[in-house]
Amino acid sequence: MIVRYVCPLTENQRHTLAEIMKHDARPRARVRAHGILLSSQGMRIKEIAKIYQVDRDTVATWIKKWEKHGDKSLHDQPRSGRPTTLNATEKELAKQYIKEEPRSLKTVVERLAQKTAKRLSISSLKRLAKKARLRWKRVRKS
Repeated sequence: MIVRYVCPLTENQRHTLAEIMKHDARPRARVRAHGILLSSQGMRIKEIAKIYQVDRDTVATWIKKWEKHGDKSLHDQPRSGRPTTLNATEKELAKQYIKEEPRSLKTVVERLAQKTAKRLSISSLKRLAKKARLRWKRVRKS
Protein backbone atom coordinates (compact mmCIF):
# COMPACT_ATOMS: atom_id res chain seq x y z
CA MET A 1 0.00 0.00 0.00
CA ILE A 2 1.41 3.39 -1.03
CA VAL A 3 1.05 6.15 1.55
CA ARG A 4 1.51 9.75 0.44
CA TYR A 5 2.59 12.54 2.76
CA VAL A 6 3.73 16.10 2.25
CA CYS A 7 7.49 16.52 1.83
CA PRO A 8 9.12 17.61 5.09
CA LEU A 9 8.24 21.25 5.77
CA THR A 10 10.69 23.96 6.72
CA GLU A 11 10.05 26.04 9.83
CA ASN A 12 9.11 29.00 7.64
CA GLN A 13 6.54 26.91 5.74
CA ARG A 14 5.07 25.60 9.00
CA HIS A 15 4.73 29.15 10.30
CA THR A 16 3.08 30.33 7.06
CA LEU A 17 0.62 27.42 7.09
CA ALA A 18 -0.23 28.04 10.75
CA GLU A 19 -0.89 31.74 10.06
CA ILE A 20 -3.12 30.91 7.07
CA MET A 21 -4.93 28.26 9.09
CA LYS A 22 -5.70 30.70 11.91
CA HIS A 23 -6.14 34.08 10.26
CA ASP A 24 -7.08 33.75 6.59
CA ALA A 25 -10.42 35.22 5.54
CA ARG A 26 -11.32 32.30 3.26
CA PRO A 27 -12.43 29.06 4.92
CA ARG A 28 -11.19 26.83 2.08
CA ALA A 29 -7.66 28.18 2.43
CA ARG A 30 -7.77 27.55 6.19
CA VAL A 31 -8.93 23.96 5.63
CA ARG A 32 -6.27 23.25 3.01
CA ALA A 33 -3.51 24.72 5.19
CA HIS A 34 -4.59 22.60 8.15
CA GLY A 35 -4.80 19.49 5.95
CA ILE A 36 -1.23 20.00 4.76
CA LEU A 37 -0.04 20.53 8.34
CA LEU A 38 -1.78 17.31 9.39
CA SER A 39 -0.17 15.45 6.52
CA SER A 40 3.26 16.73 7.53
CA GLN A 41 2.63 15.38 11.02
CA GLY A 42 2.12 11.90 9.56
CA MET A 43 -1.66 11.70 9.31
CA ARG A 44 -2.88 9.65 6.35
CA ILE A 45 -4.93 11.03 3.48
CA LYS A 46 -7.95 8.90 4.41
CA GLU A 47 -7.98 10.32 7.92
CA ILE A 48 -7.70 13.92 6.71
CA ALA A 49 -10.48 13.28 4.19
CA LYS A 50 -12.67 11.89 6.94
CA ILE A 51 -12.06 14.92 9.17
CA TYR A 52 -13.01 17.42 6.47
CA GLN A 53 -15.63 15.21 4.80
CA VAL A 54 -14.05 15.42 1.38
CA ASP A 55 -12.90 12.75 -1.05
CA ARG A 56 -9.41 11.33 -0.60
CA ASP A 57 -8.54 12.45 -4.13
CA THR A 58 -9.27 16.03 -3.05
CA VAL A 59 -6.75 15.80 -0.21
CA ALA A 60 -4.19 14.24 -2.56
CA THR A 61 -4.73 17.17 -4.93
CA TRP A 62 -4.12 19.64 -2.07
CA ILE A 63 -0.80 17.94 -1.37
CA LYS A 64 0.27 17.79 -5.03
CA LYS A 65 -0.58 21.44 -5.60
CA TRP A 66 1.20 22.46 -2.39
CA GLU A 67 4.37 20.70 -3.54
CA LYS A 68 4.17 22.28 -6.98
CA HIS A 69 2.97 25.86 -6.25
CA GLY A 70 3.45 26.43 -2.52
CA ASP A 71 1.13 28.73 -0.57
CA LYS A 72 -0.45 30.10 -3.77
CA SER A 73 -2.21 26.77 -4.16
CA LEU A 74 -4.21 27.22 -0.95
CA HIS A 75 -6.38 29.98 -2.38
CA ASP A 76 -8.99 29.54 -5.09
CA GLN A 77 -8.16 31.04 -8.46
CA PRO A 78 -10.46 33.75 -9.84
CA ARG A 79 -13.27 32.24 -11.82
CA SER A 80 -14.44 33.28 -15.21
CA GLY A 81 -17.60 35.19 -15.75
CA ARG A 82 -19.00 38.32 -17.22
CA PRO A 83 -17.94 41.58 -15.57
CA THR A 84 -20.71 43.43 -13.78
CA THR A 85 -22.60 46.04 -15.75
CA LEU A 86 -22.92 48.53 -12.91
CA ASN A 87 -20.14 49.86 -10.72
CA ALA A 88 -20.53 50.34 -6.95
CA THR A 89 -22.06 53.83 -7.07
CA GLU A 90 -24.51 52.81 -9.78
CA LYS A 91 -25.54 49.78 -7.71
CA GLU A 92 -26.26 52.06 -4.75
CA LEU A 93 -28.31 54.29 -7.03
CA ALA A 94 -30.26 51.27 -8.28
CA LYS A 95 -30.96 50.15 -4.69
CA GLN A 96 -32.20 53.63 -3.86
CA TYR A 97 -34.52 53.61 -6.90
CA ILE A 98 -35.83 50.17 -5.94
CA LYS A 99 -36.62 51.40 -2.43
CA GLU A 100 -38.44 54.42 -3.85
CA GLU A 101 -40.53 52.38 -6.30
CA PRO A 102 -40.60 48.74 -5.19
CA ARG A 103 -43.75 47.87 -7.17
CA SER A 104 -42.56 49.06 -10.54
CA LEU A 105 -39.22 47.66 -11.59
CA LYS A 106 -39.80 48.74 -15.18
CA THR A 107 -39.78 52.34 -13.99
CA VAL A 108 -36.56 51.70 -12.10
CA VAL A 109 -34.97 50.27 -15.26
CA GLU A 110 -35.97 53.38 -17.21
CA ARG A 111 -34.66 55.77 -14.54
CA LEU A 112 -31.35 53.89 -14.44
CA ALA A 113 -31.08 53.97 -18.22
CA GLN A 114 -31.63 57.74 -18.24
CA LYS A 115 -29.21 58.38 -15.38
CA THR A 116 -26.35 55.98 -16.24
CA ALA A 117 -26.94 55.27 -19.96
CA LYS A 118 -26.77 51.55 -19.16
CA ARG A 119 -29.65 49.21 -19.90
CA LEU A 120 -30.36 46.57 -17.25
CA SER A 121 -32.85 43.74 -17.41
CA ILE A 122 -35.54 43.30 -14.78
CA SER A 123 -34.07 39.95 -13.74
CA SER A 124 -30.68 41.60 -13.14
CA LEU A 125 -32.40 44.25 -11.08
CA LYS A 126 -34.15 41.56 -9.02
CA ARG A 127 -30.83 39.80 -8.50
CA LEU A 128 -29.31 43.06 -7.29
CA ALA A 129 -32.23 43.56 -4.89
CA LYS A 130 -31.86 40.04 -3.50
CA LYS A 131 -28.14 40.58 -2.89
CA ALA A 132 -29.04 43.76 -1.00
CA ARG A 133 -31.49 41.67 1.08
CA LEU A 134 -34.45 43.63 -0.20
CA ARG A 135 -37.68 41.74 -0.68
CA TRP A 136 -41.19 42.44 -1.69
CA LYS A 137 -44.39 40.51 -1.90
CA ARG A 138 -47.07 40.73 -4.48
CA VAL A 139 -50.17 42.67 -3.62
CA ARG A 140 -53.31 40.57 -3.84
CA LYS A 141 -56.50 42.15 -5.03
CA SER A 142 -59.45 41.23 -2.89
